[in-house]
Amino acid sequence: PPALRSVASVAPAASLAPQIATLAPLLPPEIVAAGATAQMLRAAATVFPASGIGFEARLDGDPADVDLCVRVIPEDRSAAILGGWHPRHKLSTPLAADPYWQRLARLTRLLWAEEDMLLRPFVQRLGLELDKADLDGACARPSIVFFDLPDTAAAHSAGLVRTLTDIVLPLALERSLPGRQRQLIAAAVAAAAPFARLRHIGASMTRPDPAVRLVFGLPLAQVGACLAALGYGARAHPIGTGTRMISGGLDPVALQIDVTEGLGPRIGIEFHASRGADWMAMLQRLVRHRLCNPERAIALAGWQRAPQELQSPDRSAYASRIPDDAADLGEGLPVRLLNHVKVSFLPDGSLSAKIYLYAGFVWRRVETATQVPALARART
Repeated sequence: PPALRSVASVAPAASLAPQIATLAPLLPPEIVAAGATAQMLRAAATVFPASGIGFEARLDGDPADVDLCVRVIPEDRSAAILGGWHPRHKLSTPLAADPYWQRLARLTRLLWAEEDMLLRPFVQRLGLELDKADLDGACARPSIVFFDLPDTAAAHSAGLVRTLTDIVLPLALERSLPGRQRQLIAAAVAAAAPFARLRHIGASMTRPDPAVRLVFGLPLAQVGACLAALGYGARAHPIGTGTRMISGGLDPVALQIDVTEGLGPRIGIEFHASRGADWMAMLQRLVRHRLCNPERAIALAGWQRAPQELQSPDRSAYASRIPDDAADLGEGLPVRLLNHVKVSFLPDGSLSAKIYLYAGFVWRRVETATQVPALARART
């Protein structure tokens, strides 16, 4: 739409706006209303580019109430832009001046500025959620930060958990966690270890919510047993049963719990699928359980698409590396996926569901592209 293109045209160099503008006409209005798309595009004008973008929407809520998600990783060089050692791209002035982004920039340097950084083995990527309420103003602000942990047995270790609770999270939040909360997080990870592996740990940056969210990956059949071991008592078995009914056999799943000075009442279950047929069946089950209406299910079924260019023998000519030339950002090709559905189980027995749309961008390779120097060399 012309209004969206006009916002993109005034965006500063190396922003996320060209990518959001590419996706704007593709977002299903039943899930993401036009007003929400326009708001995200305005916010993207000051946000740095990234190869992974997501949209969080409530399946039973207002399609105008949508949150923007951004993936930060070393491999596509979004981490280098956020951290300040990219040779071509820098943060926009509003982001560079914002205290929340400053925290994340410092942390990104401590994680990935050099190959031998002490904290590098503990965090693979950052997942940033920018709530609708935090999209307006001088710049969009990160509402929640998730840290993706290594896919190794080390994710069970007390040392990794202590590193996250005692170093990484305090650096992101600019405060230490209370001792009771740290102890409960360690105890929860240990209790879940026979059934599940810790995958992500997250915390609110702008929300007035002190909870730390733990996300475990586990087999479908172990959900009830894991919840019982965590201390959810009589709720454990019914939630395990409900999870099996909704999953239709999708396995494994992910379990979300919140930890403050106790365990939070809301329990989230994430369902992931890699095949189109599995997603169609999942959407049908969500409709059957009245977690999604048929119109939204149909709209979601049409979201998943891969560009024709990536289905040709020439697909190796494309990569997720962010181009050095900001003029090329709008040439990225989006691979559109349904990332996951999250169903929340509440203490009163009610359920609610969210969908997470994902777009992974690739650009044509440039053989002469500048290599990202190490932070120390970039400062010389």
